[in-house]
Amino acid sequence: MALGAAVLTAVGWYAWLGRLPRQHFAGIRTPYTMANDEQWYATHKYGAPYLIFGGVATLAMALAVLPFAIAGALPNAFATAILIAGAFVILIAALSSWFFGVKTAKAHLAR
Repeated sequence: MALGAAVLTAVGWYAWLGRLPRQHFAGIRTPYTMANDEQWYATHKYGAPYLIFGGVATLAMALAVLPFAIAGALPNAFATAILIAGAFVILIAALSSWFFGVKTAKAHLAR
């Protein structure tokens, strides 16, 4: 979970800085964003904060339970709940990034 959160944060950070090139591996890959570089960078500029927030929140959850997991004091039910919550946060971050990123980019580029 921590590795996924770190990757999500890194992708969001590079997208926010405008250093995530248009490609088929990472980022918001929709027909709209893949059409040209201007739409790709605009969408990622506005969607990146959601990715960064989701990654940092999930990483914080993973690091908060790490001492308990190392000590063997983490019940299986609680560990499962944390994993499900982390997956949910990542899913919401990705969907929010896509929805608000594309919506804001379309409005901004239409001007």
